[in-house]
Amino acid sequence: MIAATVVDPASACADEQRRGLQRIAATVDQVPYVTMCNLSNLDAALRGGLMEVIEVRLMCVGAGPTLDYADAAAFLARYETVIEKARRWRLH
Repeated sequence: MIAATVVDPASACADEQRRGLQRIAATVDQVPYVTMCNLSNLDAALRGGLMEVIEVRLMCVGAGPTLDYADAAAFLARYETVIEKARRWRLH
């Protein structure tokens, strides 16, 4: 999915986006296995909706200071809250 992310070469932040995507791609294997499983399960429950959201967020990488991520774990950290909410919803 990261490799398929389109970078507009005319964009003022194209270089930042490429660097950010490279950092994320280089560190995906460092994301805990449990996190990846949770994301996969949540995506299945949402019938692919989560992956669509992640695709859109990947297109925004590097487009500003709040969209610059040090690594894949930082990029996916926002989803920990979503995973936790889904877990609590399932328990109740």
